[in-house]
This record gives sequence, C-alpha cells and structure tokens, in this order.
Amino acid sequence: MARKEGRGTKDDNVVRFDFRDKLKKPHDKRRRKEWMFGLGAFSIVVAGGMLALSWPVSGLTSTAPSELPPKLSLMAGSASPRFELCGVTRRTCVVDGDTFWLEGEKIRIADIDTPEISEPKCDSEYQLGMKATYRLRDLLNEGTFEVRPIGNRDEDRFGRKLRVVVRGGQSLGDQLVREGLARTWTGRREPWC
Repeated sequence: MARKEGRGTKDDNVVRFDFRDKLKKPHDKRRRKEWMFGLGAFSIVVAGGMLALSWPVSGLTSTAPSELPPKLSLMAGSASPRFELCGVTRRTCVVDGDTFWLEGEKIRIADIDTPEISEPKCDSEYQLGMKATYRLRDLLNEGTFEVRPIGNRDEDRFGRKLRVVVRGGQSLGDQLVREGLARTWTGRREPWC
C-alpha cells in the first residue's frame, strides 16, 4: 500500500493507507472468475447439446427388435471377411467366447455366458475362456449364419447388440454349451472358479 501524503494530518509519524487500491484488485479477480465461470458454463451447455443430439432415442421407430429381419453374414462368398481374434482394428473379429464384431457392429451372443479372458478370476477360467474364444472363431468361419434379435432388449449396458447366432436352425451358443465351453445365460454371471 502506498503511503499517502496530504490527507489532512499534520503528524508525520502517522501513516495512512488508501484502502481503495486494495478494493480494486479483488474486483478485477472477481471479474476474471465470473468470466471463467461463464465460459465453463457455456462449454458444458454446448457439450450437453452435442451429446443430446447424438444420443440414441428408443421408441421412435415402430419396428420392434423381434420384428427385424435377421442380418445375414456374408461368409459364403469368396470375398467375404474371415474372423480372426481382435487386435487393434475391430471390424470383423472375435473378442472372446461370447462377443464378436461383425462388419463394425459389436455383438454379444445373448443366449450364453463364457469365461472371461480380459479379467479372469483364476487360471482355469482364462484357459477355458481362450478355448471358447478360438472355438467361436472357428464356428463363425465355418459358413453362413444368421444374427437374430432376442427378447425386447436391443443392447446391453456396454452398447453391444444382444443377438442369437444361428446356423441351420441351431444356435451356435447352444453348441458351445454342449461342448462345455459356455453356460446358458440365466440373466447374471456365475463364477467360473
């Protein structure tokens, strides 16, 4: 604070401060804070608007998932993609024993549950999960199959399409269950260890 001269005192030993200088600085800081707060609020509103515009809205179409025609795989043709285990690119590949990508769409086989390979609870779960993964890859590569909607849920909480994979009227999920590589889905995960 600056010492002010000539403020009406004759005593040189008394130092007076002008507090108006002190009041100006917080006002500038307050203005800066208000401006930053406004900019932050505006950014949140813009981001929320963009999210709302891209948010999937259910119930706008009259076609129920069970009424949709099955999506056929293109496996019969010579130029058809072959399934491999997923790596960096995920277009048509197998993630694990009950999840795969088909032409850029992530699909969860809805009628089965297989052991986890990404976060297994024990070694035996991982080993069985890898067997199920390789077997699913082989089954998908054996020929043409249908991907059919099931029930009234189109997606799970991870955004995967819930589907049943069928070849010749038989579920490939049921085949994995018969081979001991999967369980029939009961609505919740059961431990594999």
